[in-house]
Amino acid sequence: MAQVLIRDVVKVYPGNVTAVKGINLDIADGEFMVLVGPSGCGKSTTLRMTAGLEEISGGTISIGERIVNDVPPKDRDIAMVFQNYALYPHMTVYKNMAFGLKLRKFPKPEIDKRVRDAAEILGITALLDRKPKALSGGQRQRVALGRAIVRDPSVFLFDEPLSNLDAKLRVETRAELKRLHKRLATTTIYVTHDQEEAMTLGDRVCIMSEGLIQQCDTPLTVYERPVNRFVAAFLGTPPMNFIDGRLTPQDGGLWFTNDHGVKVKLTGHHAELAAGQAGQEVVMGLRPEGMFMRPGAFAQNDEQTLDMTVDVIELLGNTMDVFLSNAGGDVATARVKAEELSEGTPLKIHLDFSKVHFFEPGKFGSNLTLPETAAAV
Repeated sequence: MAQVLIRDVVKVYPGNVTAVKGINLDIADGEFMVLVGPSGCGKSTTLRMTAGLEEISGGTISIGERIVNDVPPKDRDIAMVFQNYALYPHMTVYKNMAFGLKLRKFPKPEIDKRVRDAAEILGITALLDRKPKALSGGQRQRVALGRAIVRDPSVFLFDEPLSNLDAKLRVETRAELKRLHKRLATTTIYVTHDQEEAMTLGDRVCIMSEGLIQQCDTPLTVYERPVNRFVAAFLGTPPMNFIDGRLTPQDGGLWFTNDHGVKVKLTGHHAELAAGQAGQEVVMGLRPEGMFMRPGAFAQNDEQTLDMTVDVIELLGNTMDVFLSNAGGDVATARVKAEELSEGTPLKIHLDFSKVHFFEPGKFGSNLTLPETAAAV
């Protein structure tokens, strides 16, 4: 096992297209690091540069004690799992898993032991004599994982390995990956565009956009303390709601207001940290699970409410998503406990202010309600 250090790494493609813009990232020995972001954000390029499949335009990548910029992929002591499995169709499962070890001249008894041990871990011992065409998608993915495990590498690299699986199988395989990492404790870098996958798998989550790391921290921290509007919008299902307005000093307090009749009082640390933005345009961010249809333990202040109307209701079993709007065109989604409710019903929505954030305007507007130290990437 080994730590991975990425220092000032840049990738520029022909035509002066910069895919990765000088990122820095420390991945600890044994850590499960997830790189997540929309298509084109630079996450897969970063993974491929770590693997040696893409040339680095600037900066350094170290695996263990070695800088590997000029080291061929086969000599980096890494194992990579791709989304298309990349299995040899004419070989059995056993031979697919053993192939890399044979190329490296491992003794036959060692190869056999590694293959059978990995098959036991993954529950595919009964499949060793089959060929890939006789396997389901989930079974093929486990074979691809087995081929990586037998290598006993310092670092596992996963490039969206679950994207070809159906929803149910994706959840099951995700749990298997989590158990596998707990058992092997191998340093892992995992790329996905699925934020739910990122949140459930990663020890830490690195959110990327436009070739830059926006925030890197534990899943709970990036969800509860997003450093900017992009991170806040990207993580969460349903996504965070945003309402444009301004911070208005009034009646001895600080209020969020807009021209559509929204008026919400800031209290506690929200008021303290946003005080310097009084009079400025801001964006209020609301988590759907922090919005309630009546006062409760988390939302009791009548000055922290929104007057909205129910547009659409989506039942999800014991919860439901309620799509809301006001006369001025502000929209929001609340995730609440399922109950009888009709479309067109006017509601006073009560806010859990611990799940409310205020951001500077713009796609990457900073979170104004975080201390400076917390907002640092």
